[in-house]
Amino acid sequence: MKQATHELSTIPVACFIGWSNTGKTGFIEACAAELTARGVTVGAAKCVHHGRSFNLPGKDSSRFLQAGAESALVSEAETVVSIPTPADWDRPFLARLFPAARAVLVEGHLVDGAVRVLVGGAARDEAALKQPLSGFDVLVTGHAALAETAREAGLRVYAPEHFIDHLLQPLFSGGTMEDRNVSITISSAEVPMNPFVKDLVENVVLGLVKALKKTDPDGEIVIRIGKK
Repeated sequence: MKQATHELSTIPVACFIGWSNTGKTGFIEACAAELTARGVTVGAAKCVHHGRSFNLPGKDSSRFLQAGAESALVSEAETVVSIPTPADWDRPFLARLFPAARAVLVEGHLVDGAVRVLVGGAARDEAALKQPLSGFDVLVTGHAALAETAREAGLRVYAPEHFIDHLLQPLFSGGTMEDRNVSITISSAEVPMNPFVKDLVENVVLGLVKALKKTDPDGEIVIRIGKK
């Protein structure tokens, strides 16, 4: 158990917060599918805000849990493990849940040291978000005015259709939200780019590179166009 806790302290965790029906589950599902396709073992947890038990009263699994034992329901298709939830769960608790995970995605709960993602959905201003922008690293929104407010607050902002590719980069680089170094030079002079143009260039180039075989989109990408 100590080894699992230590390992999870060094692997990426992303937490998703937002109102119901804003797409949180879909983003986690897509991230999990992409990471799994890359050979990364993924843990995913959803926090539901009620004090009731998932186990039906009087059933064997409930009786085991009430007796002080960790219990499990095992079928040929899946295994469901029941353990008491700590009052304030964190990375050690996630390590206990997913000892083999190399990336963990959490819906509905913030964990220290995680990439914190606020999903805007239909919100057009900060007042309509589930939580204030402060304390988050990323905002997912398709509304330009809210996106600009978030950028001014220091968040990275992505449209829903570009979000997955952008999240996977920090997940594979230790969980930081530092920008890629994106630049364009023409005749040795660097071209100034605002954040929108920078994101646009990055998205287009990554999309092209990912369509090519035997490429590493997470590495440095250099494109040169000049006279023959």
